[in-house]
Amino acid sequence: MREVVNELVKPHFHSNIKKTLGKDFNTLLYEISPYMEPRMDIYESDVHLIISLDLAGARKEDLSLRWINNILVIEGLIRNEYTEAYYKNIQNERFYGSFKREILISKNCEKEHIQANFINGILSIIIPLYREKIGMQDEGDYS
Repeated sequence: MREVVNELVKPHFHSNIKKTLGKDFNTLLYEISPYMEPRMDIYESDVHLIISLDLAGARKEDLSLRWINNILVIEGLIRNEYTEAYYKNIQNERFYGSFKREILISKNCEKEHIQANFINGILSIIIPLYREKIGMQDEGDYS
């Protein structure tokens, strides 16, 4: 599954960074990623591509989605409501702050029919696939 996500998600670092930082870099990055940006899952069914982001604490008005060619750009802000001086931080595991996720979307997706729902802190994005309509057999044309 991690290989699929790595193919879909635009890397934030140069391709040779794994060689420079060692073979455990991807594992370490995966462990610290909640502190860098919201976590995301990507699923594919026979008829849809589904993207789910954990945005607990975000407000709908602080989120935006846009296309740049075949890249879906998801941007937003998750505010920490407890930043006043009278709150003492005991433990902090959630992501706060601005974020930007860029996801390379396959050409076999009908990006003009994208649907997004934001319910209970989860942003769900559903993109229909052309595959069923025109019988495409290509499993990964992301160019």
